[in-house]
Amino acid sequence: MRKLGFFVMLSIVLLLSACSGNGSGAPTGSPTGDSKSLTKGGKKTVVVSVLRNNRFLETAVRSFEEKHKDIHIEIKEYKASEGTENGKSREALSMADVEKYVQSVTTQVISGKGSDLILMNNLPQNKFVTKKLLVNLNDLMARDSSFARNALYANILKASQDGDGLYVMPLSLSLETVQGNTKLLKKANISVDKNNPWSWSQFKDVAKKLKQQGDSEGYYNLIMSPLLYDYIEDNYVQLVGQGKPNFDSDLFRNMMKEIKSIYDEGLLSEGFTSDPNKAIFKMVGITNPMVALTMPSDFDYYQKPSASGKKEGVPFKTMDSFGINSKSGVQAEAWEFIKFLLSEEVQASPDLFGLPINKVAADKKLNEVLQIIESGSIELPISKDMLPNSETMKKRITEVQKLISEVGARRSSDMKVLTIAMEEFESFKNGQKSAEEVSKLIQNRVTTYLNE
Repeated sequence: MRKLGFFVMLSIVLLLSACSGNGSGAPTGSPTGDSKSLTKGGKKTVVVSVLRNNRFLETAVRSFEEKHKDIHIEIKEYKASEGTENGKSREALSMADVEKYVQSVTTQVISGKGSDLILMNNLPQNKFVTKKLLVNLNDLMARDSSFARNALYANILKASQDGDGLYVMPLSLSLETVQGNTKLLKKANISVDKNNPWSWSQFKDVAKKLKQQGDSEGYYNLIMSPLLYDYIEDNYVQLVGQGKPNFDSDLFRNMMKEIKSIYDEGLLSEGFTSDPNKAIFKMVGITNPMVALTMPSDFDYYQKPSASGKKEGVPFKTMDSFGINSKSGVQAEAWEFIKFLLSEEVQASPDLFGLPINKVAADKKLNEVLQIIESGSIELPISKDMLPNSETMKKRITEVQKLISEVGARRSSDMKVLTIAMEEFESFKNGQKSAEEVSKLIQNRVTTYLNE
């Protein structure tokens, strides 16, 4: 059951985990196996690979094709959805669906085939970059005088790079913060500086004080396996940097030991048993403007604890991101579509999940949500008496804008690597194997996977 709980959690993380002109001067290569390159009508066809289509992408494609009569965008959906996103249920994606999609797309692209444009969510970005399967978008941007780079958050682009190259373009992001109950912190006489980074070791000190008082607890429903997931992402470069795994190390063994000690000492509880009214912190980041502005008035945003506790800039995850297949024969056209997806018009769409990377669109969406809340025209996830007042919401808009401008640490990882680590971690968590045994098993399995 615990392993099932991890997979449910991982599925949620992964799934939430959703310009006109031709002056880019993008290079072209040989056509891919999936790209038709030309339609009968003489249009260039860009094949886009996605796990599942959505309304945001469908609307963007229609609008793009209206403005670019010479380009056709073909969405290649791996798992067809049932129903629509509003009012009707959508068939749930399983871990098996995600794994099959990742394996299928990765195999196609490595073999020199695959789609022209690839939605990189869930895909092993490090492997794609190492094997030179993606176009360096910095080169396209440098040669394209029509590209309004200043319209985007420069720090997000920089943080999204692999080395000196930008191979995957983020469309939207979530900020990896946590919600802290200021009322309970004050009652417990505990001070946590929301502006400073802190470590999980420091969190343990806070949790011990809360346990002694008995009235509150540290985190709401933060079970052990997803906490290891968070640790790995926080240290992914050190653990899997440049395709060289480093799990058979004191760094990783100490991670596992510290996580287990947090639960063994009763500072966090395994399973979904916490009382949300007693939890000081909730692992809820800023995934969209509505979440940011409807956080209850007694809560504030704090930095997420990390393994090191060092300041590297506000951590974030990309919600949707695209890469161009280096073997595509329509790279220029694929780049045109990416530029269109980054435009203020498209980024301001209510169907875009996450915070826009376009600065004007981000500001516009935050203020639109404020107006909607103030007008009372929609049903909100919390009761009105828990909502912050208009002045507080305006301050939160300024705070979110500041947080986005301070983004500096991209959180990313390979789903297969995470799955291997979580599976083997179970035997250490249950006391069946030592940290040394488990770290060696993970090291061997990850090495085999990365060398495939």
